[in-house]
Amino acid sequence: MKQNKKWRVYVPVIVLSFFFMDCLCLANQDQTRGYHSITQFKNGAVNWTTGNISAIGKASPKDNNETSHELVPGLARADANRQLIETLKQIKINPSLSVDAYASKNDIILAGIEKTARDAVISKQYYTSALAVEIMIETSMFGGFLQLVLPEEIRQIPKINPEISQGKNVAIIGEPLFSGLIIDATGLGVEPVLNPVIVSEQGHAIYSSAFISRDFAVQNGVCKYLSSMDQALKDKRIGNHPLIFKGLRKEGKPNTVIVISMSDYSLLEKTTERHSFLKECRIIIVND
Repeated sequence: MKQNKKWRVYVPVIVLSFFFMDCLCLANQDQTRGYHSITQFKNGAVNWTTGNISAIGKASPKDNNETSHELVPGLARADANRQLIETLKQIKINPSLSVDAYASKNDIILAGIEKTARDAVISKQYYTSALAVEIMIETSMFGGFLQLVLPEEIRQIPKINPEISQGKNVAIIGEPLFSGLIIDATGLGVEPVLNPVIVSEQGHAIYSSAFISRDFAVQNGVCKYLSSMDQALKDKRIGNHPLIFKGLRKEGKPNTVIVISMSDYSLLEKTTERHSFLKECRIIIVND
């Protein structure tokens, strides 16, 4: 009897311990996600900071038949696949072109999107008191998906011969080479897209398909989005000595490009190492 009384005391304590540990983990996740740039859809989400894409599927038993209950997890997974496909299709390649519109007449791309959903992993699975099932599945935009949907204009740029470029890429003594580019687009209402375009006030191309090597774009994304300048400065993607330009406004219809000043454009033009970090997509856009 004494042992039973002890367990009556210990069990609630153990349960509460796990509860508080879960709460602490969720709090840490929320703090981490606080600077992430996320697009939320009806039953899915795109994390533009991590490249993670998720969707939720749900299913309930049709009746109390045992077979009906056994089918529920599979039905929830099938629904999650459908929701993930819809989420993938809603992603914008640029502000005027969605993945759905781009892929609508290409069976190969559509088949690839469906395969991406089938290959997604289950990250969470819940059972309710009514024996319904809710499943969250996740995949990454990097790799196969970006290979499918990035425009053909983004091609492989051959490596620059170091013997040819050696004399041109030497920094002035005491001044390190620039390692990447941060665009501060806060306050502009910039919508994250797969293939952003940046221009000067006079329309000079700063960053577009012509500057990007496809292998880097496919593996890491054309750029990374963050909602914190402090976190952007700490990010390994842009190295220890990035250029930082302020976005002035959006232009085009419908707001297709980010515009920077002519003085920033002139500075970039004088930066010979820009060819390297632009090619390797070492770009971060800080948005709201």
